[in-house]
Amino acid sequence: MDTVTLSKQNRLFWLGRYAERAYTSIQYMLKQFDRLIDGPGIDYEGFCRRMGIPCNYDSGEDFCRRYLFDASSIYSVYSNVEAMLGNGMMLRETITSPTLAYLQMAHSAMDLASRSDAPAVELQWVLDDIMAFRGSFDDSVEVETARNITKTGGLVERISLMLRLDWQSQRLDRELQKLINRLYKTDLTPEPEALEVITRKTLEGDQVDRVLLLNSVEGLFRI
Repeated sequence: MDTVTLSKQNRLFWLGRYAERAYTSIQYMLKQFDRLIDGPGIDYEGFCRRMGIPCNYDSGEDFCRRYLFDASSIYSVYSNVEAMLGNGMMLRETITSPTLAYLQMAHSAMDLASRSDAPAVELQWVLDDIMAFRGSFDDSVEVETARNITKTGGLVERISLMLRLDWQSQRLDRELQKLINRLYKTDLTPEPEALEVITRKTLEGDQVDRVLLLNSVEGLFRI
């Protein structure tokens, strides 16, 4: 197994987390736009509570716009896309310039979406660019450990959002199994207590409290 320096581990891991956070958050918010159009309203206060972020929004419309595009907020999807690109730029030599270009295109599409009155098409471009980044990343990154660290970060973020938002919960067991399988292909060191909880849920089929499982997933790696 090729060794990856600690500083590069950190950036690779968070590249995976930010890319997944942006991707899943945009998918989720596109559903919220549909709810606004259909008229039932959005429980944005509940969303903020589940995500553990401040609720500084005045309405469902304000929430959809600012949670997606407020560049001054560290909690916005826009800020996540910027962080994703920032990590990618620091990893240019590892992920290659053609792969980095997809992150730059995703950021440009997010800029376009932020200036649009009906941003659904531009947001879909962001999703498409992130998917293209993932494909190019798989082809371009030669060090298997580096690939697996980023994929592990993505799985941690995906499972965290599933648990927080009760989003696509039918996939939870499968994603937990993928996380267990993936982490052993990295040189990351998991926290033993957190790993034990996830293992009981995944491999032994035990019923695990959702909050405990979330905390274990979020605390699996100190990185």
